[in-house]
Amino acid sequence: MTTQTWIRDISAQRCAALLEEATLGRVAVVIDGHPEIFPVNHVYDPAAETVTFPTRPGTKLSAILSWPSIAFEIDGLDPDGGGGWSVAVVGAPAEVTDAGEIARLTAQRDLPWALGRTVRWIRIVSSKTTGRRISAGQLQGDPR
Repeated sequence: MTTQTWIRDISAQRCAALLEEATLGRVAVVIDGHPEIFPVNHVYDPAAETVTFPTRPGTKLSAILSWPSIAFEIDGLDPDGGGGWSVAVVGAPAEVTDAGEIARLTAQRDLPWALGRTVRWIRIVSSKTTGRRISAGQLQGDPR
């Protein structure tokens, strides 16, 4: 038997649902000329198509605010192990400074990471959101 792999695009609506359901993602930035990836606990706003997350001052925040575009990604595996999915968001980062909005975002989070007075909130305004589902299965017989 031969294993066959299929890759299919995920619809924009399903990408939004997956972003809204997920609690953990990764933000990718460029630091000193090379990519770095950091885990973040995020909030997704489907109406605005934005990903927002808290972070503390430091290398990650400096890199985020110094580039015109950053990337964010979530992924997951199917319970049976036969496939998985990935959703990526690319867009412009912007700092969130409105106290009311920060309180609303804080209340929406599932994980209490990056709390305290030094936390700064970053929003990624999506210019491109893509999703892919990968699955594998056995092919019987001659693969030719």
